[in-house]
Amino acid sequence: MKFEEVLARLRAERAALVTQRAAQSTIIREVLAACDADGQRNPTEAESERSEAANTERARLDGEIAALDARLAPMETEEAAQRADEAAQQQTREVLPRGGAVVVSEARTYTEQSDPKGVRFLSDVAADFLGNRQARERLYQHEREERSLRGDQLVRAATGVTTSGAPGLVVPQYLVDLYAPKAQAGRKFADQCRHHDLPATGMTVYIPRQTTSTSADEQTSELSAVSETDYDDEMISVSVRTNAGAQTISRQAVERSLGTEDIVFEDLMKSYNSKLDDKLLNSATWGLAAVATVATWTEAAPTAAKLYSKVQEAASGVESALLDLDEGDLLTLMHGRRWAWLKAQTTTAWPFINQGVPGQAAGTDAAAAYPAGVRGHLPDGGAVVTDNHVVTNLGTGTNQDEVYLVARQEAHLWEDPKAPMFIRAEQTQAKKLGVDLVLYGYFAAIFDRVQDSSKAVHRKITGTGLVTPTFG
Repeated sequence: MKFEEVLARLRAERAALVTQRAAQSTIIREVLAACDADGQRNPTEAESERSEAANTERARLDGEIAALDARLAPMETEEAAQRADEAAQQQTREVLPRGGAVVVSEARTYTEQSDPKGVRFLSDVAADFLGNRQARERLYQHEREERSLRGDQLVRAATGVTTSGAPGLVVPQYLVDLYAPKAQAGRKFADQCRHHDLPATGMTVYIPRQTTSTSADEQTSELSAVSETDYDDEMISVSVRTNAGAQTISRQAVERSLGTEDIVFEDLMKSYNSKLDDKLLNSATWGLAAVATVATWTEAAPTAAKLYSKVQEAASGVESALLDLDEGDLLTLMHGRRWAWLKAQTTTAWPFINQGVPGQAAGTDAAAAYPAGVRGHLPDGGAVVTDNHVVTNLGTGTNQDEVYLVARQEAHLWEDPKAPMFIRAEQTQAKKLGVDLVLYGYFAAIFDRVQDSSKAVHRKITGTGLVTPTFG
């Protein structure tokens, strides 16, 4: 898991604990207020027990919050240092000795301060295509700056040649960071996968699959031979795929409009991430839905409790197949409508899902918006991630969705490191006074490296229990 993802998860956990602590404080204040309203009477036995329980729980939460703070402190220090490094890189070029002299630092061509939304960058891309020499010089300067800072990782991007002979252009990293949050709603599952850096060359990546395990056993007697079984594996080939999107903008928009490039760039980023995530889930041959082991749920009167039981059955299947599944490695992936339905369900006394009030809910809602990652937790503490690329038109009534139990350690995704997306202009719209802008990148993914009865270890719950949810 990436540093940023771990930091975000710890902050989300702390926020949930703070919410729970506030709920306990509210209980204590309610008891005190009730006693004061009745003429400063002493609390009843029930009120005392309620207040003491809340105080005990609050003290426990204080301990957990303090422990999390201790874990967060060095990570937040590193985050601040990283931001300082990035700011320095954006503001200045690398200072290098040259012939005994020192090159004076210069402002970078495109920075978050001078071009916060990438309008100037994208304008230069289009203007370069139309023959603007100043724009071309700025783009070449930008490429030199990127290579000096990120080295060999950008050689392919900087030297790649398009059909029109124009070099590929690396999107400034601060723009990737800027627009990623706006596009994350499109890659919720992708962000939960186990990430690897895509190799620099080739259209295939290889990953080993273990076929024979080593062995260990009790030695039968002194000096007798110990257990020995040779380790063996096989190499699985995974195809490298290209994900790309394009937009055509008019010459009039390039030369006379304001804000067009900003809108186009954001839309390209969003579409790129959205399609990548959709493919990871729904590709007909290799996507998660295609390779996961099926757990059918036939139910005419679905309830949250019944679905939760089915989730536990599927989770048990994943653990039985992997044997060494880490507790925090398993996530439940579902469509946003299914999570909303779970939160709307009630038990005999309290909601099935609640926003972190102890003792009054089976699960908890992280109070997170769709792009925030983990939306909440099931009664066993298992993380829930919602992804609206989960299809909702399955079954005979074309109204069923699916719920997935995913082991992150076996959800492998390779993407280009540092600069996974590039932008360029193609000369195909000249007679229409148009400019084609193309955003592309390479990726590879595999979800069935480890198999259970010829299917992936991940489970998907499907069936009549997952028809369109009803509310009210």
